[in-house]
Amino acid sequence: MDKLTRLILEDSVMVTACDTTELVACARDLHNTYPTSTAVLGRALTAGVMMGCRLKEKEQRLTININGNGPAGTVIVTAGGDGTVKGCIGEPHVDIPAKADGQLDVGGAVGRDGMLTVIRDEGMKEPYIGRTKLVTGEIGEDLAAYFLYSEQQPSIVYLSVWVDIDTTVLKAGGLIISPLPNASEETISAIEGRLAQIENYALMIMNLTPEKAVEKIFKGMKTEALSTIEPKYLCDCSEERLEQVVISLGEDQLRELISEGKDEEIVCRFCGKKYVFTTERLKELLRKATVHD
Repeated sequence: MDKLTRLILEDSVMVTACDTTELVACARDLHNTYPTSTAVLGRALTAGVMMGCRLKEKEQRLTININGNGPAGTVIVTAGGDGTVKGCIGEPHVDIPAKADGQLDVGGAVGRDGMLTVIRDEGMKEPYIGRTKLVTGEIGEDLAAYFLYSEQQPSIVYLSVWVDIDTTVLKAGGLIISPLPNASEETISAIEGRLAQIENYALMIMNLTPEKAVEKIFKGMKTEALSTIEPKYLCDCSEERLEQVVISLGEDQLRELISEGKDEEIVCRFCGKKYVFTTERLKELLRKATVHD
């Protein structure tokens, strides 16, 4: 069972720690990803669910868009304040050599010639949009740069996806550590020293909950758990939503589709569910589009 825990260290440092193995495995199955693509999408989903849980309200949403012009294509993740997340990857079948240390080459798949964009919909008139250039394409370092330059919040981001030789997801998880304004230099230095000892967060949570892993990493430091939830992969697509997408095509394109005289199939890019719109249904949507205009 996946878990996400928010903690505070020494009353001055916020920590979000999670085990996202099941939701990453779900994404792997839905998108039929090869190992490197699994690692790319898994890291993005893990980051998304941790950032989503920082939103103030459960119904608020954020979207992460990563495009480094690498073979993986564009990666999109949408997460909510309720712990749900969904995502897609442009090329699910990336097959490139591993790095010299044997690790999957996430940076090589993502590329670094591009941008990371975060869109937060917090119920205001306009959503917040922040953009930063990709640093390494490894996603963790790129998000740390985003936090620093777009949100002026220095943070350390660990994202880990361990894929077995049979392409299944053995373990996945992550950490986001953000000092609060009252954090002392001594506390920050002590935390950085502990983090330097982490070699593989996914391996660490093989037998530990995220909370216990944080307690182990920061043994001797004051830790207080604030909340724990069970994050999950959830696509909220529906026929009603897809109808709005079809209506948004406009009258001219709808008339063109109707003139072809065949059913139109739309596939949700987040879960693969298929929606079929018959010619008669398209005519109904055309009438709605005409009324809206």
